[in-house]
Amino acid sequence: MIWYIIISLVVAMLLWIFLGPVIIFLNTDNRLYYLALPGIFKAVVIPSEELFHIRGWILFIPYKYDPFKQKKRKRIKKTEKPERKRDSKKLTSGFQLISGITRSVQIRKLFLDLDTDDFILNAWLIPVFSSMNSKNIRMRVNFEGTSSLFLNMQTSLGTILWNVIRNKYKSFFNF
Repeated sequence: MIWYIIISLVVAMLLWIFLGPVIIFLNTDNRLYYLALPGIFKAVVIPSEELFHIRGWILFIPYKYDPFKQKKRKRIKKTEKPERKRDSKKLTSGFQLISGITRSVQIRKLFLDLDTDDFILNAWLIPVFSSMNSKNIRMRVNFEGTSSLFLNMQTSLGTILWNVIRNKYKSFFNF
């Protein structure tokens, strides 16, 4: 009986990992940046003296990672490999994979206030940004020298995984 409960909890957790929302949140005004899978994982980028460090939680277990801290590594001698030619089939499948992943991402809110410090470019961006505005997307150009971004995106690991599998084995699914 206990094994049924443990197995059902593991299956429920795996379903949540693959079907639950992955939230990407960027707010430059408050300097808040994080990636979260609610209840399972959260990683927050925190500005510090060096540049930033990453604080995270995996199943309520906290950790801290400093990407600029030097670690001692053994040097491995590199052997020269012959240069390979790029395959155009792989290149186009990479573009299809990226387009599939970008289609699976939902933008919940996007507020962009941009100044490029170039008056001509700002003038060209005004009609482009005004045509892209909608209920959840507000983009504007200012001439004041300030820039800010508020972005809240959501996707799920299941849709990303499905796009990768579909792109990798395209002839099998034949879409």
